[in-house]
Amino acid sequence: MSTPHHHSIQIDAAIIGGGIAGLWLLNLLTKRGYNVVLLERDALGCDQTLASQGMIHGGMKYALAGALSGASEAIADMPARWRRCIAGADDVDLTGMRLLSDVYYMFAASLAGKFASLAGARALRGRIDKLDSQHWPEAFSGFSGTVYQLNDFVVDTGSLLGCLIAGHEHRAFSMHADSERISSSDERYVVHLDDVDLHAAHLISCAGNGASQLLESLNVPNVEIQQRPLKQVIAYPQHNVRLFGHCLTNLSTSEPRLTITTHEQDGLIVWYMGGQLASSGVNQDDAVQIANARADLERYVGWLDWSETEFAVKWVNRAEPMQMSGLKPDEAFVQREGNFIQCFPTKLTLAPDMGDKLLNAIGPPAYNDELRSAHPRAHIGHPPWS
Repeated sequence: MSTPHHHSIQIDAAIIGGGIAGLWLLNLLTKRGYNVVLLERDALGCDQTLASQGMIHGGMKYALAGALSGASEAIADMPARWRRCIAGADDVDLTGMRLLSDVYYMFAASLAGKFASLAGARALRGRIDKLDSQHWPEAFSGFSGTVYQLNDFVVDTGSLLGCLIAGHEHRAFSMHADSERISSSDERYVVHLDDVDLHAAHLISCAGNGASQLLESLNVPNVEIQQRPLKQVIAYPQHNVRLFGHCLTNLSTSEPRLTITTHEQDGLIVWYMGGQLASSGVNQDDAVQIANARADLERYVGWLDWSETEFAVKWVNRAEPMQMSGLKPDEAFVQREGNFIQCFPTKLTLAPDMGDKLLNAIGPPAYNDELRSAHPRAHIGHPPWS
């Protein structure tokens, strides 16, 4: 791939994948003095980050069986960690990032049993609090049941990506990472851009759905990956109600029946829905999934009008480290094989935890060559409802 007009520079790391994982590490490592670049084959965030609901949560939705689990406790501190970033008081600076909601809710027409007891535990005050009806947000006007407030919040994922790429645009290149563009030499990886060869001491994969193909292309052993598909539903209602909450009415599994966030497109309200609806709908065709979504909204959020609502579906295929159970991982994941490092935050909210683990896996910075290249840069993608 290299040609005579190429020049070569030494860098500490090349990061593959421009979603939350890759952009978080780009910020973290440059702040710590590493000379790094990011490589994205499509648009920044287009695969999974922009298709996420943007929730920064502390794990209470994983305690619906009535007990704190490994999953719920592994991320208990994440909202506070993100808030420090938003305040500019952590390694990754998210000052100016737009929040869609500063709180999140759980609601149910009726709720009893182990979770209700857990939610009332004094030790969890501040993480989950039952609200008197006079303190309910306007979105629940007309609802009859129980509403809890969580110490969680929702970020605008486009704004998040904008904060993370700001000031680093010159380091984010548009490139499909494969064996034609990346070669191995003297225990290093060489990234062949159009006009420069980057000799990287480390190759860090944050490649989401492209991870398996990349591992095979580069012959990296011992890293196993699973995929967990979801079929999210997008609703375009006629009303202008914004709701951010987990619906717990008539729970039949250990996940919320509906997980709802509200977004905006061209001045119109968009509801984006996951939870049990999305996980159980992966084997349904689109028409059935839309019918199920309409039925759930009419049944569980029936105080609002859904008669003229239009719907769409969004298939999301989440890539994660392999688990014996095939279920979702509890923590962020970092695995090093030689000078190759595979990273998964596993959930948006665990990006800071992934960053901590990466710093423990990588050597100190060593290179400060000036990065000069006219190779095309990567740009932010669009959310699924746009």
